[in-house]
Amino acid sequence: MQFTIRKAKLTDLKAIQELNLKLFKKEAKEYDPTLSLEWTFGRSGTEYFKERITEEDGCVLVAEVKGKIVGYLAGGITETDSYRKVGRLAEIENMFVEEEYRNQGIGGKLIQKFLDWAKRQKVERVKVVAFALNYKALRFYRKHGFKEYEVVLEKEVAQDV
Repeated sequence: MQFTIRKAKLTDLKAIQELNLKLFKKEAKEYDPTLSLEWTFGRSGTEYFKERITEEDGCVLVAEVKGKIVGYLAGGITETDSYRKVGRLAEIENMFVEEEYRNQGIGGKLIQKFLDWAKRQKVERVKVVAFALNYKALRFYRKHGFKEYEVVLEKEVAQDV
């Protein structure tokens, strides 16, 4: 199967948001029910994607098959913790490939193109965050050279009613 990876344009916004909503629905069901399904098409989500597409410190890539957007990756330059000796840091913030197009090299190519962009931006490190129980994602990112750096733990605090 042939596909192309390219930098997203504002005209791709709706297609990217539709894929992001699929990602949110899947992850809310399987990993984090606190995800807001209204975020994607709401003011915050729309502004986030517009900024990542148009701003210099952002990068949104799309994967196309026969002119149809079947996947995307969004990320950009992020703040480095002041206690670390790391210069510029970028983050892959969210990524999704339609189910029927997975395991065909699209995700790997999206990652590679993002790493190429990061290199041009003089980034020293790239990070990605995935849900601890999302074993497929963890395996995918490890396959592409990512290693565990930190583990974040959360605990729900019961509120007295």
